[in-house]
Amino acid sequence: MDFVAIGYPSPLTTWAFQILEASLRRLLPELSVLHADRNDSVADLGTRQAPRLILSQFPNPDFARSCEKRNIRTLVFADDIVEAVRHVRQAHRISTSQALRPVCAGLVLARPFAAAAQGLVIRRDMAGTAPEILAVLLGHFGLNLSREQAREICRQIGADHPSLREALHRLVPAESVLDEGDAALVAQVLGGLQDLQHGSPGAVSWPRQCFLMGDRPDTMPPVALAVTGRARIIYYGPYYHLPRGSWAARMSVGFSQDIRGMPFSIEVHSTELLGKARILAERGGIFSLEFDIVVAVPHEPIEVRVMNEQGAIEGHMGLVGIDFTQWRPHPADAAQA
Repeated sequence: MDFVAIGYPSPLTTWAFQILEASLRRLLPELSVLHADRNDSVADLGTRQAPRLILSQFPNPDFARSCEKRNIRTLVFADDIVEAVRHVRQAHRISTSQALRPVCAGLVLARPFAAAAQGLVIRRDMAGTAPEILAVLLGHFGLNLSREQAREICRQIGADHPSLREALHRLVPAESVLDEGDAALVAQVLGGLQDLQHGSPGAVSWPRQCFLMGDRPDTMPPVALAVTGRARIIYYGPYYHLPRGSWAARMSVGFSQDIRGMPFSIEVHSTELLGKARILAERGGIFSLEFDIVVAVPHEPIEVRVMNEQGAIEGHMGLVGIDFTQWRPHPADAAQA
């Protein structure tokens, strides 16, 4: 028998995976625990006699399809997106734009599990004490502990707080709070994806602050960059993820008044080229390019490249960002519906 729990990196997922493992080991001494990553498949899902707890922050899409096909009961943990990014940033001592990468990946890959008939979504604001919430988690799997056993497990892992929210707040130091700018960035990148149970994802924006400079790798670009010199990649990144499907993309860029007849190209890559556009900058101003992309493999990160196609002796450009809207099912999925 397999028990599956999914959750993007966050305080809630950390707490839930820990309390689930402790509880199931108490109930099922022969339990084995498997941590599945985005490139892992679980070939024998639902066919084993011995109990197995499968935990994943980045579940493979094939794994999601297998769970749905075999009616595997699944728990999906959906934490506050700002708290999730704060948690990752603090744990790994990285920037907000970098912390967005694993949270975005896990959020996108959790969507099919949350939408499945056998999926139960657990949120940070769930009411009840830790033992009461644990009873709900185990009940979804058809299991139960006595009240005293539940309290004991919660005490052992330090989860005996009056509420789930209080327990989660203690997992991340208060001094790691995000400022307004970082919180706004999280909302732009993840806001349209956070409702896991909504059939269609909302609009997604990747602003300049998510990207990196071609001339200075791993460095966030300023508002304006000189394009003088050889043809090259001016901007690249951000290595975030989008749900599987077709998207309308809109890239906005600005040019200085001394730009004259300079061709630029924009390419969106994953494991293959997803879409591209080209603009001839003949005057200064802010311009938008619209094109469509089709995402087939949501577990692979996406790289956007902005390139000048010929050398220049003067001129500056700025990247406003790229927006993804008007999601539609992948053509292959729509044909099967």
